[in-house]
Amino acid sequence: MTVATSQPLSAVLKEATATAHEDAEGSRFMEELLGGKLNTEAVAEFTGQLWFIYEALERAVRAIEDQPLAGSIVDRRLERQVSLEADLAGMYGANWRDAIRILPATMKYVSRLEELTGTGDPVPVIAHHYVRYLGDVSGGQVIAARLGTYYDIDPESLNFYDFSAIGKIPPYRSSYRTALDELDLNEEQRESLLEEARMAFGFNSGVFTDLAKRHCAQ
Repeated sequence: MTVATSQPLSAVLKEATATAHEDAEGSRFMEELLGGKLNTEAVAEFTGQLWFIYEALERAVRAIEDQPLAGSIVDRRLERQVSLEADLAGMYGANWRDAIRILPATMKYVSRLEELTGTGDPVPVIAHHYVRYLGDVSGGQVIAARLGTYYDIDPESLNFYDFSAIGKIPPYRSSYRTALDELDLNEEQRESLLEEARMAFGFNSGVFTDLAKRHCAQ
């Protein structure tokens, strides 16, 4: 697929990943989780998978943060690993690291992020950054509210969804999209970013499928 370089990158990304985004967002696991049909064990295991993902993602992002292309995108205020560790300590206790186990689909996701970490190419890493962080910023407040309501989870175990450090969310999202649009990418790089973003949504869908097998009635 050839990407029209005349179109803003943020618009192209949104359009080209719309179906993959809907598939991930509408997965059985997420629908049942956010509908209050699961339990705190499902929330905790989901949180554990996020820790594995963000531990790898944030290593990949830090590896490219000094590159010119990444400078306007990378923002350490977005980092989630420490927040996830606080949440997992609240859910599992001090020995949370011994309690969580990586699922096969999560391992594939992490392996891809680790593969990208060593390439020195910021473009695919930016794609994963966009998929994860912009999605978290956009939907995090609603998810946190539902998890708190349906599963009686203490706010101190929902730090992952707290993006107060970046200020008001709508203008932040707008500035993020502007930064994407201003990236000086050639056509090949734009296509690479687009394909990697689709892959990222696919990895997320895979994680949800694995979680559904464990927590949703078959």
